[in-house]
Amino acid sequence: MMANNEVGTILPIKELCSICREKGILFHTDAVQAIGKITVDVQDLDIDMLSLSGHKFHASKGVGALYVRKGIELEPLIHGGKQEKGKRAGTENVPAIVGLGKAAELVTSTPLNSERIRNLRDKLEQGIRKLVQDAVLNGHPENRLPNTLNLTLPGLRGESIVIALDQHGISLSSGSACKSGSPEPTHVLIAMGRTKEQAHCSVRFSLSRYTTEEDINYTLSALEQVLKEKDLVKLMPCK
Repeated sequence: MMANNEVGTILPIKELCSICREKGILFHTDAVQAIGKITVDVQDLDIDMLSLSGHKFHASKGVGALYVRKGIELEPLIHGGKQEKGKRAGTENVPAIVGLGKAAELVTSTPLNSERIRNLRDKLEQGIRKLVQDAVLNGHPENRLPNTLNLTLPGLRGESIVIALDQHGISLSSGSACKSGSPEPTHVLIAMGRTKEQAHCSVRFSLSRYTTEEDINYTLSALEQVLKEKDLVKLMPCK
């Protein structure tokens, strides 16, 4: 995984790939979370394979791509037709593929706005810390995606915060999309040494290149209102 999807920590893919190359091991990286947020150069990384998903950089959901270094032979995923150069049989979703290409073109032809997004994310973090002074950052403080913020808010159930802010038109999460519907705490935070209680009290905010300062101000104002009215909305305490 090039960048963790819950806390945003960027992993040393180039170094890991180099180790594998010395041992003659093929290296694949899941770059879904990283594409469109940081610069990704397959030649510089010297990777063998890379997967990406279009919806992470504003293409439609359900379309993605797999980069395969020249010379690598893959066993077909679905046999039958000769679509996808014989690697995956079945009719291609042409509109989605065209959309993926256009979204990629916009990402590469427009500055990533990383610094602007990072500043907005940091403003959001600072604002939340003023409202919840014992908030704890999850993930690396510096070596992380510019758009990702994951915080543990002690004493406040993450799922309850998500529901309360949804009433204000604000979307966030208390884990990854992969964990949707699961009552268990996220294994990512548990593996990082957080307790089950701390994991249940965590929330994740994700920004995009379309996020504005007004969005951040509105989010902080809404969160302040939710916290003031927590007795009314009956935020579920962490257990």
